[in-house]
Amino acid sequence: MTRSGSTDPVGDRHGLTVSVLIVSYDTSDLLRRCLASLADADEIVVVDNGSSDGSVEMARHEFPDVVLVASGVNRGFGAGVNEAARHATSDCFLLLNPDAQIGPGSLPQMVELLAQRPGAGAIGFRQVDAAGVFQLSFGPAPSLLLEFVRMVVQRRLDRGDVRLARFIDHCFSRPCRVPWVTGSSLLLRREAFEAVGGFDEGYFLYFEDADVCQRLSSRVGPIWYDPTVTVVHHRGASAVGRRREVMRHYRASQRRYWQQHGGRISAWLVDRYLGRRRCRR
Repeated sequence: MTRSGSTDPVGDRHGLTVSVLIVSYDTSDLLRRCLASLADADEIVVVDNGSSDGSVEMARHEFPDVVLVASGVNRGFGAGVNEAARHATSDCFLLLNPDAQIGPGSLPQMVELLAQRPGAGAIGFRQVDAAGVFQLSFGPAPSLLLEFVRMVVQRRLDRGDVRLARFIDHCFSRPCRVPWVTGSSLLLRREAFEAVGGFDEGYFLYFEDADVCQRLSSRVGPIWYDPTVTVVHHRGASAVGRRREVMRHYRASQRRYWQQHGGRISAWLVDRYLGRRRCRR
């Protein structure tokens, strides 16, 4: 299925068709911009997780060619992606956050990069904020030390450390293999997605992308970060005003991830750490 107005669908040039899978929750204005940036898509599937801001009505009336699934309830990101995949018909899936946008010609380039790496489990791309400042969109293997470093780096980036952002961007200026990439812009083949059974719906929010990449890496092929394509990401838009709820989901997913991937000692340490944080509240 080619979206109305697209005269050069991705599949015609690369032999691979792509469905863009979007899980939306109360991001109507940003979702509009996201959908408008996807003229090259062969198919767009939006699963709305019970938005109350008119997202469903906006998508239905302004983008009638989009496959829209209004779930009515928020079952989490992973469950939303799995639902979108069940409605998708293409060879490849691009997972894209509703608060993200891609530039003209970027989608065909993404698919070409995947076609050049037939053994890849998934590919993630360079992300920047609205001002063009680099965002961290990949992470380390399950290791408490590396996770601690990642968290320190992320906090500094969140506080506006532009120098650090530029340094990391420079260090990772060429395509490379990484343990995992963020689900806010992740491309993979349908067969790879199905080989690992999609996302683990036990993760409501956070860590589900690291988990699925771990499984893809072990069962399908390596995970790649490719900075030759840039995605603009208005990070955290759906979490605005929900800090306590978001942190609760983050901690629950954090515990699940380390129980599954970190080994007994790491899982025990994380569990003790989270238990102490609960007691301090």
